[in-house]
Amino acid sequence: MITCFAMRKTCFRLLASVLLAAPLLAAARPALPGARQQINAQVIEEAEKAIADLAQRAGWRDYRYTLNVLMPGNVATLPACSQPLRFSAAPLQLKTLARQNYRVACRSGTPWQSAVTVKADIYLPVVMVSREVVRGEVVTPDALVMKRYNIGNLRGEPLLNREEATGLTAKRTLRPWKPILRTQLEQPLMVKRGQSVTIASQTGDIRAQTAGVALKEGRLHEIIRVQNSSSGRIVNASVSGPGQVSVGAQ
Repeated sequence: MITCFAMRKTCFRLLASVLLAAPLLAAARPALPGARQQINAQVIEEAEKAIADLAQRAGWRDYRYTLNVLMPGNVATLPACSQPLRFSAAPLQLKTLARQNYRVACRSGTPWQSAVTVKADIYLPVVMVSREVVRGEVVTPDALVMKRYNIGNLRGEPLLNREEATGLTAKRTLRPWKPILRTQLEQPLMVKRGQSVTIASQTGDIRAQTAGVALKEGRLHEIIRVQNSSSGRIVNASVSGPGQVSVGAQ
């Protein structure tokens, strides 16, 4: 009885050892990941490279991001690919951050291809106003703040430093704590229609100035028509400063 008990106990211990070892043996030979797992892992690598390239071109600093991969339901039925997947996509742009489409293909075994969409949420510091700035108002430094924001759904290019906005005029009312887009600002009006202006001209080393009247309003570097007060001649001139225009090579 004791011997038999001892033998049964020994068998039980042996069986337990085998059962405990079984997961280790299974772990030593993991199954290949399915197509869904392969696509997810490799498209994330592609998207991360594209974001890094866009960040360098756009001058992003201190940015963070999250990625959401969207796949069609039939991906679950695709066999695993024994070779690295092939991806193709248009260059990533600010306007496609919310929906960057990739074509993915497997060229081994039973070939297949599919479409995948990656939605990127990019968080980085952008310029905002801390108070309402009305249309036509010049943006001053005290109205500007930097705040981290998700630019993934913006319909335009945000400003990344205060200096880009300072001194410009709001083309439309700017709301507090919303990113300022480049298209929402313009150079301030430096010459008004009917205003007396100084017309500067240069030929070689000879410079001359004369009085004139602006026939059109203008901002810095814009070309407007002005009339020479002395000769009455109408010329095209570039706005060079407040009440200042220039003609000829400068």
